[in-house]
Amino acid sequence: MKRIAVVCLIFLIVGSLVWATGEEEADDGKYVIGLSQESLDHPMMIAQRQQIVDAASKYPNVEVIATDGQGSVVTQVAGIEDMMARGMDLLMVQAAKAEGLRQQLTKVHEAGIPFMFVGKAILGTEATTLVSVDDRSIGNEIGEYIVEKLTEKNGTPKGNVVILEGIPGDQTSVERVGGFRQVIDKYQDIVVIAQQPADYRRPQAYNVMQNILQANGPGTIDVIMAANADMALGASQAVKEVGRLDEMMITGLDGMQGEIDAIRAGEMTATWTFNPSGKEGLELAVKILNGEAVPPRVIAPSTRIDSTNAATAKPAF
Repeated sequence: MKRIAVVCLIFLIVGSLVWATGEEEADDGKYVIGLSQESLDHPMMIAQRQQIVDAASKYPNVEVIATDGQGSVVTQVAGIEDMMARGMDLLMVQAAKAEGLRQQLTKVHEAGIPFMFVGKAILGTEATTLVSVDDRSIGNEIGEYIVEKLTEKNGTPKGNVVILEGIPGDQTSVERVGGFRQVIDKYQDIVVIAQQPADYRRPQAYNVMQNILQANGPGTIDVIMAANADMALGASQAVKEVGRLDEMMITGLDGMQGEIDAIRAGEMTATWTFNPSGKEGLELAVKILNGEAVPPRVIAPSTRIDSTNAATAKPAF
């Protein structure tokens, strides 16, 4: 009986070791992708996260863990540190301010964890790839569109322009506004009379635009270039309330339903679509984890929506 008990015990021990080893191998075959976003208080970020989660569900060996930066670089950095401690295999980043975040991404790289940007990037890092629209190119396109429209309106490219920037230091805002100014600054009669940040948020844009309208009376503003949809809609509301919509063109960037509705109603002039790039980003992430080569940058397409196509346009997210 003692011999039988010993043999059974040995089988139990061996069986446990085999089971544990098999479980370990299964764990090793699973990839954990960390997603770090600046905030979840904007429809683009919400749509991006959902796209990534939906795309990941098609891969049984992929798990996505995500953090919300709540609009704070400190909080976003803390979230990345937490995901590093939990053992992620790759980091996807939707970035806002470069300062602070850049230093943390250097630590991620030094830890041997590949990282990539999705939607919004910080240029000049060790990122494996980035997938997003070309913000500077879109800024150029908006500038060319405005030059054309001002020429139609005034006979020559001349007029007064207001620019609403995004979050100060945000790479996306820098590229969009920089691309826009790269074009319009070639024309001495196109004058930027105000350029202020409104943090990509509608209430801030509404308040900023109210002050600009008070400082610049009727007939003194030809164009409002807003670096995203929420700011364009906030500016449009402020302009509408003082009865000056007929006076100026208003452009945005996102391609949200609210913008399309405003264009149809004659309360905005144009917008350019912004692809959150969640699905495309996740597929690139899986390729990186599988050891496949990926391009250093993937440009998501962007389309202009204005009065010529607003009737049939669909929102970008």
